[in-house]
Amino acid sequence: MTREKSGNLIENVLLLLLSINLVSGIINYSMLKLPVLKIQLTSIILLFALAVLVNRFTIEQMTVGIICIAVTFISWKFYGATSEFLFLILLMIGGSLINPKKVLQLTAIITTCSLIFLFLLSRLGIITNLRFWQNGNYRQSFGMIYPLTFAAFVLYAIVAFSMVSFSDNPNYIWAIVIIIMAITLNKYNQARNDSIALMAIALLFCFNLNKIPNIKFFTKIGLIGVEVLAVGMVFISKIIPNATNLYYKINSDFSNRLYLQSLLFSNYRPSIFGKYIPEVGYGGQGQQVQGYFYIDSSYTRIFFMGGVILFILFMYIIWRLISKFIRLGLYRHAWLLIIVMMTAITEDTFSKLGTNILIPIFLCNEQAIKECFLLPKSSVKTFKKKIKFAY
Repeated sequence: MTREKSGNLIENVLLLLLSINLVSGIINYSMLKLPVLKIQLTSIILLFALAVLVNRFTIEQMTVGIICIAVTFISWKFYGATSEFLFLILLMIGGSLINPKKVLQLTAIITTCSLIFLFLLSRLGIITNLRFWQNGNYRQSFGMIYPLTFAAFVLYAIVAFSMVSFSDNPNYIWAIVIIIMAITLNKYNQARNDSIALMAIALLFCFNLNKIPNIKFFTKIGLIGVEVLAVGMVFISKIIPNATNLYYKINSDFSNRLYLQSLLFSNYRPSIFGKYIPEVGYGGQGQQVQGYFYIDSSYTRIFFMGGVILFILFMYIIWRLISKFIRLGLYRHAWLLIIVMMTAITEDTFSKLGTNILIPIFLCNEQAIKECFLLPKSSVKTFKKKIKFAY
């Protein structure tokens, strides 16, 4: 009983540290302009340190974690790469020992409350509601540093809610709520990609995926497809010839991203351990900036700034996580992550500390996922007594 209480206390402390990281991360991307970065980084270090002291990692978690820490540390210390990737890995490792269902519940609640709070502050004029003119309409940021940042947080919060709040059966009310959010984001944030992703998520709640014939096969194909697309996105400017109609069409449809990626390849070469690449974006500006240069694709960003090794490791981690969901028959969970991976093709939020609020579940082991999402409550209680923080 004492050991179980001790385990509960440790998990609650881990959840508290995760909460601090979530709140400070969201504030860091808001117009509040509060000095919270050190608080966020400190919470991550403490989360990681406590997880190491608990020492309940699987062999795979230990192996992947050690390699990722070594790679990101070398990249940061010896090749000038950003330390952001190192802290992403520490957060991933620290979060891997917490009940993933609790992580997602906490993430969904804190993110939703924070977004509502920032939205109200921006509408009341307490903080700036940045406006960007595009396609004859204003894009509003609703208290965040950029409209797409707000939209990304909404998308990730909905994904977190969707993973923990519903059974496999259709839920048309939730689907309608998601559709309304998609329309709203498209209208006020001009967040086309996130709106399309939300529409796809709404579609997931119109069916019981487990009753669809060959759903396991189709989900595996979806996973393979999105991984191939992720790699292809890194080299798309090399695949599509310049000065062709296809090049101009894609570049126009994706807001000049193809040109910027061509510029990236012209000025920088991919490396094993990555490098520092200065970016000049619109975030927090609300107006045009001089010398705009930004890496929008999460995969391209990891590949160039984090390095080839980290890119391979990251793709492996995502592959393993989604594969666990597929093996356990959690097909809706798998497709939710596949959809998020699709958005990462044209958005950087998947690769950034603070915006990718799903990172803490990426290294969760299969048994923990099974315990949280599949076992009946009585079995879960017995199971927890056997394994919870046995150190």
